[in-house]
Amino acid sequence: MSSRVSIRKRWFIGIVTAVSISLIWVPAQRTEESARVVVAGAADVIKAGQTVTIRQKTALFPSALTKNSHLTDLKASYYGAKGEVLRISSVKDEMSYIQSDSRGDLWLPTWYATKEAALSQEISPLSLQLRSSGSLYLAPGSGVRWPVTAAGMSLVAVAQWKDWYGVIIPPAKWKDDYQIYRPAMMWVQGKDIASKQTLPDGLLDGESELSTDVVRNLTEFLFKKGTSSSYVKKLLGEPQVRETSRNQEQSSSKPMILGETWRYELRDVHYTATFSPAGKLVASEWTMPATGVFERRGAGDDYEFTYHFAAVPPLKTIEADPAWRNQGNLNYTFLLEANEDVLLLKGDDGGYSGMHDHSSLYAIDRSTGKKLWQEDAGFGWYTAVIDKDREHVTMFSAFNPVIKNYQARVRHIRLSDGKVLWEVKPKNEFGLTMTAVQDAIVLDEPLNLHETRSLLSVLDQETGKLRWKKTLTGDHRLLSQGDDPYILIEQNGRLEGYDPVTGKAVWYDNVGKRTMDDPTRDSYFTGGYRYDPIAPADLTTRWMLLGSQWVLFNTRTGEREGVYPASEMERFEVLDERYLLVQRALNGKYFSGATAYESVLYDSVEGKEVWTLKGRASRGIIEGERVYLTLNGIPAAVNQKTGSVIWKMDHSLQAKEDVSHLVGSSYGILDRYLLISLGSDLVVLNKETGKSLGRLQHVITGNVDLREQYARNGALNITEHEVLVGTVNGAFIRYDRAELEARLDELL
Repeated sequence: MSSRVSIRKRWFIGIVTAVSISLIWVPAQRTEESARVVVAGAADVIKAGQTVTIRQKTALFPSALTKNSHLTDLKASYYGAKGEVLRISSVKDEMSYIQSDSRGDLWLPTWYATKEAALSQEISPLSLQLRSSGSLYLAPGSGVRWPVTAAGMSLVAVAQWKDWYGVIIPPAKWKDDYQIYRPAMMWVQGKDIASKQTLPDGLLDGESELSTDVVRNLTEFLFKKGTSSSYVKKLLGEPQVRETSRNQEQSSSKPMILGETWRYELRDVHYTATFSPAGKLVASEWTMPATGVFERRGAGDDYEFTYHFAAVPPLKTIEADPAWRNQGNLNYTFLLEANEDVLLLKGDDGGYSGMHDHSSLYAIDRSTGKKLWQEDAGFGWYTAVIDKDREHVTMFSAFNPVIKNYQARVRHIRLSDGKVLWEVKPKNEFGLTMTAVQDAIVLDEPLNLHETRSLLSVLDQETGKLRWKKTLTGDHRLLSQGDDPYILIEQNGRLEGYDPVTGKAVWYDNVGKRTMDDPTRDSYFTGGYRYDPIAPADLTTRWMLLGSQWVLFNTRTGEREGVYPASEMERFEVLDERYLLVQRALNGKYFSGATAYESVLYDSVEGKEVWTLKGRASRGIIEGERVYLTLNGIPAAVNQKTGSVIWKMDHSLQAKEDVSHLVGSSYGILDRYLLISLGSDLVVLNKETGKSLGRLQHVITGNVDLREQYARNGALNITEHEVLVGTVNGAFIRYDRAELEARLDELL
């Protein structure tokens, strides 16, 4: 008892001393030029125009706090970090006003800029039960205080200053439109604490009785860039899953940095923490089902610490060992072509609009995953076409990273070892296009900026020697593809097929003037045909935009085998030789600007619409009597004959919301399962029911602007024995198909 009395006496003396000092030094009328900050034991003067250092982490507020402020509605999005230097614009009572170009106008509790604040210490979280008669203070000894009942009788303390405890005050509403509001720290005096108890370690290990919201607020306030993995593990426990992280190096000119991501997978909410190779926290994310619009949000300017409001429920991670994993040096990997022994890949940094610095063409051994060779293209574009025997690739690149300058080069490369067998250097690198036709390489080289004149050069694919040239004028397009028997040139309303050896016209068709731009030339276009790099389909008869119609055109005979009306408000995918999956915009002036869509299955043989669905259907593939597709970005299965929805993956989106941009691959069809890239996950679905089994471990997927067609074709490919997966952290992965299916069977 005597010990308690002495503590109270010391506390009382401290308060009396502080009040005495304040009476001596505080002016009769406070101005906006300076403020004396009073604490239990010291006083500092903070002046307008002064540069101060934050001594302890604190929330920054959009308005000055007073005793009338609602304690759980402070709308704090920003934190001031310990050691951060700020310039004070003005002061008001116990708050300092800060003006920032990046953050806007904010208020700092001035005590956090004092020497006394530097004496406060972080502590292991304590659960405090407070006395109802107690108060919560803006800072120790502050004149700004609130009754304990304003925030609740049970709070968690994370800091201590003498006999004062810094407690977390969570906002009552932490998400509002496009804002995330963060917990603040207030102070309670020891005498107002009825009891305290250290929180147990392992708050997310599945055994904790603490609510997820309490843990979430603790991670918001306690974690920052550089927090050690040991501290995270102590607080949250051992993660359920560890896996390779995303690339942490922002510059594609520097080596990739791959750390480790820890996944805490609760029933309805997931938390991920990503660490550098040195074990320091670099990013974190809370994932939870969306209750409104799908989005990913960060709070304040902590852009790496985010909330992911997901379109689908959080996915449990499935551990499955790959046959091999090849690690590339650029983020995005896509399969371009393949033969029995070699896989040909595209590597890309994902940048665009002046931010694209690096891309590559490289080959890996199909059985081992070992890289065989690589050609870098720098920030220029490149085209790669394979020969009929699938033993060589011809690559056109516009930029030479060795000389660090533009230099047009056409190189014929052996797939097995990367040996360049011949090289041609066209004069113009800008706007040049290249394709292959039978055993020929076709170059279309613009002769003026408007591309109204160009030079067509046809090279022997085996030797690189010129066969013939032709000057093209007016409105013209090169429509050829690799399997075509002839070089197809549309010029001034006339389509002609030229012999690739002699250059003589074999047939022609008067197609007339086009009534709309060809959407297949749009960089964002993801319709038309899906090219299978493993087993390409015969497309010598295919749909082309000719004149005012889409025409199913036989390139061997020059004959039309089907038509479909061309419309600016429609796009379609070709499902097979008979069916088109049409997306139709229902409002707006342009297809891409519409806010409502419907989808149609069109039978080109019967010339009629089979069925119509509300929403935007894409990534369609027919298997038996089903069409697997995504509807507004959500995986679904529909009856091929009736269009009735058989199943749709669980989701939390509103009816009109569209997350099609999250779909990063085509479907991969196994015997009993479906695979598809959705957001950052390679999702596994039960083929019969659409129920999610989870996501594959160590596979980070995604979509990237202007590479949508590469992703559609080459992000996920399945053969009789393989599952081949591209990622967004430089890896390309091969699974043994039978082993993967057997692993998935264990989960049923």
